[in-house]
Amino acid sequence: MRQDAIQRQLLAVLVGVGVVLVLLLLMPPPVEYHEEAWIDQLTGFVLLQKSIARAGASYPYEPAGTFDPYLGQLVLVRTLFRAGDQHGTYVAMNRLMDMLEAREGGVGDEAADAIWDYCYRVTPAAYHDVSRHLKAHDRASREWLKKTQDASPPVW
Repeated sequence: MRQDAIQRQLLAVLVGVGVVLVLLLLMPPPVEYHEEAWIDQLTGFVLLQKSIARAGASYPYEPAGTFDPYLGQLVLVRTLFRAGDQHGTYVAMNRLMDMLEAREGGVGDEAADAIWDYCYRVTPAAYHDVSRHLKAHDRASREWLKKTQDASPPVW
């Protein structure tokens, strides 16, 4: 008798799981989320940098600053993107890049540079000036090369 009750409960759970799985398979994929995934990733990365800066774990020698202007700009980017305004999205994303270069909000160099690099990795080329990133990368490479050439040899 007890075994029958357990089997009925197990069967009910399995049927419930099966119904949920069938519903999930029949539902269309959330296209809007997929298209906006890069904005979500970028927003999440800004929030991560904000947390790191607040905790001082990675950049204890830098000021935390405020990341609110960047998050506000990403809200604007999302709004323009959802409205289908490709040019507006492009302009808003490049404004975000201007903000990062100017270190608006008093964010530290490490956090701003990390966000800058992440923007390049996740933002579709149609929504930002790719050449801007490439120029910055070339400039950083030249600066690193100059530092290594100017450096004294290590003393062993």
